[in-house]
Amino acid sequence: MKLQNSFYSVITKETGAVTRFDIKMDASHFIYQAHFPGEPITPGVCIIQIAKELLELHLNFPLQICAVKNVKFLHVISPTELSHVTYVFDKILPDETANTFKAQVVIVSGETPLAKLSFTCKE
Repeated sequence: MKLQNSFYSVITKETGAVTRFDIKMDASHFIYQAHFPGEPITPGVCIIQIAKELLELHLNFPLQICAVKNVKFLHVISPTELSHVTYVFDKILPDETANTFKAQVVIVSGETPLAKLSFTCKE
């Protein structure tokens, strides 16, 4: 299930030494209605799916997650408290022999880290 343009929207994208996506979460999305009504929080699986979709947007082709190595949820991401968050891709490493990409991502609000993850995708 694609989450972009329903669960979240990309506000800005910056590329350089790191790639950054500022996104806006949609607190009215039906996932939030089910994931703790009245106290919505972003499910971990959605945090990972958003990272994959943003990597696809950056690389400009579809990917499939083949491994998630590390995931650390440091703070709850509530769309009513934090409607905007930033996904910072510290590293995007292609492995041409395996036809995969490894990515390290930190999700932040301002200077506060909310989650960190490392994952591998293939075309």
